[in-house]
Amino acid sequence: MNNLNDQEMNTDIAKDRLLVAEDDKDLRRILKVHLESRGFMVTTARNGKIALEKINEEKPDCLILDVMMPVMDGFEVCKRIKTMNSTKDIPVIFLTAKGKTEDKLEGMGFNADDYITKPFDFSELIARIKLHISRKESRKLDIERAETRSSKEIVAELTEKTGVPIGKLKRDLGELMELVRGNPGMEEKVRECERDRRELRQIFIDINSELNPFYEPDPEEELIEI
Repeated sequence: MNNLNDQEMNTDIAKDRLLVAEDDKDLRRILKVHLESRGFMVTTARNGKIALEKINEEKPDCLILDVMMPVMDGFEVCKRIKTMNSTKDIPVIFLTAKGKTEDKLEGMGFNADDYITKPFDFSELIARIKLHISRKESRKLDIERAETRSSKEIVAELTEKTGVPIGKLKRDLGELMELVRGNPGMEEKVRECERDRRELRQIFIDINSELNPFYEPDPEEELIEI
């Protein structure tokens, strides 16, 4: 039963991509092997500069950053990605031997999402990774729902406002056609206006059909032959 649960969990998180930046070769390998055994896709970097390049290329779901690394430290990596729109929402977990309170405050001052000190428990690391990825996905869904809801409300309001004028325009054009009968030039102008009106009506129908799959437009009698 436990093996089955582990398999199900690994399947659930198989899509999640991690980037581990750690200058200690042995720990970097251990982290990669252990995290991959739990279903994550793992990319590694031996210093902050390489990590930053890979972050910009791959946009991982979560970052595990050591603080003390050559070339560019973890604090600088975090500061840079949190100031870029394309990467600012990626969760950052510091995994470091710098465990003093001032070190933690400095790390969180760069908008890091978590701070774990070495030595650490792998189960806790896994739990925190999953927590922060879940929070990121929830925020993303909330934003998408808000945008979708807002768009639908706007479209619904516009279609409601345009529906009546489009119908009135048809009646007005029908009356205008009766007034210009016998004048070929004016009749053609009215027909052009009617073609435009029908195109607008079709757009109106298409939009409402997208909002409501069960939408059925009222049948329309042809008042003007085009």
